Amino acid sequence: ARAKEGDEQQTTATTMVKTVVIVMAMEAEARPFIDHLKLAKNESAFPKKFRAECYSGQDPASGIHIHLVLNGKCHLYGVDIVGTVGGGVTTFAAIQAFSPDVVINAGTCGGFKAMGGEIGSAYLCANFVNHDRRIPLPGFDAFGVGKLETLALSADLVASVGAREGLVSTGDSLDMLKEDENYIKEHKATCKDMEGAAIAYICHQLEVPMFALKSVTDLVDGGEVTSEEFLKNLGTAAKSLQETLPKVLAFIAEKPFASA
Repeated sequence: ARAKEGDEQQTTATTMVKTVVIVMAMEAEARPFIDHLKLAKNESAFPKKFRAECYSGQDPASGIHIHLVLNGKCHLYGVDIVGTVGGGVTTFAAIQAFSPDVVINAGTCGGFKAMGGEIGSAYLCANFVNHDRRIPLPGFDAFGVGKLETLALSADLVASVGAREGLVSTGDSLDMLKEDENYIKEHKATCKDMEGAAIAYICHQLEVPMFALKSVTDLVDGGEVTSEEFLKNLGTAAKSLQETLPKVLAFIAEKPFASA
């Protein structure tokens, strides 16, 4: 991934990628990658009562120092903390703790047959919008959509990992209302998730380069019940992430970020 030309908020050409924070929401998404790289739980990364979890280590192939962070389990309901609040707060805490050269939001998403999506398809994304923040007030309407580009993805990076370039549309519900669908179609989104835009917003504000790697678990416009299709294909999508993430790390390792 390379920095956007003329954008002072992005990484300069002299920044080498040595430390990466990978933000994921669900343990089931992350576990194959944690086990594959033998990442160790980092008990000292965050304050004790903070629910987020961190697994740290070094990728033997690329030499990159990795801190994989999860939102953790909800202290009230005992399930993975999914959604924009958990994603944004965990990202902020991880940036403060590790000062990464780049943040990667890796995880599953809904895809769209109309946009060429298939189960297990991998997307690299640096463009984000929100589809459920409807604020019909002057100025706040654009803020609600929150359209932003975090950096300009290199076509070589996309090709080298066998992914497609896409756009993430984020909302806090697994299902999709008609209004959500209209926003998603308007922005030609390829990926529907529950954290990406929030993570991108925090990274953009703190001037940390960021992009997303998404693997499709369900086809939003495929006719199946979303929750059932998601659970059925979660393992397939997690395996796709395990295979694709090391390729991403190998490509960006020890390079000026602007040329990756």
